[in-house]
Amino acid sequence: LLITSAEGCSNSVTYTDYIYVENNPSASFIPSLNTVLSLDTEVSFTNTTTGGVTYVWDFGDDTDLSTSMNPSHEFPGDQTSGYIVTLYAYSPIGCIDSTTSIIQVNEEVIYYIPNTFTPDGDEFNQLFQPIFTAGYDPYDFNMQIFNRWGEVIYETNDDTVGWDGMYNGKIVQDGIYTWKIEFKTISSDERIMINGHVLKTK
Repeated sequence: LLITSAEGCSNSVTYTDYIYVENNPSASFIPSLNTVLSLDTEVSFTNTTTGGVTYVWDFGDDTDLSTSMNPSHEFPGDQTSGYIVTLYAYSPIGCIDSTTSIIQVNEEVIYYIPNTFTPDGDEFNQLFQPIFTAGYDPYDFNMQIFNRWGEVIYETNDDTVGWDGMYNGKIVQDGIYTWKIEFKTISSDERIMINGHVLKTK
């Protein structure tokens, strides 16, 4: 700085390294998974930020913020949803950058299919009825039962209805029958086909 007075006197002063210029941090991270199923929703995050010294994580599910470097987080598993995860990175002098990623939680397809039924007229195990409880579209469901010659002897589009062992009004012989089930998942509209065998006995 050079100063000159009205009388022509002058003076100057110099400050070395007086202004410090710092680059903004560049926030980035890598999730261990971008899509998880509702029975296991834990995701680990690897912080790949450059120029940052402190961090704040918002997981987008109304839980507490995290200040960990590389946190792990368990997302709610009771609903299908996409959660926007945001990382805020701060430089030593407080400059800030942020980045986001979406973690998708899909509902697990849960079902149980018995391998034996006994339609003998008592109160137990009268129907062959697969039990679907989650993750499937009940309006896009089909089950077929085949005899040993590959003929369809039973078919339904209602997952709440089971086979009672009847065909053309008569009870079928004891033995092994093949089944095929097709259904659509809720999370991805994927059509899935499964098949197997069931033993009809007395």
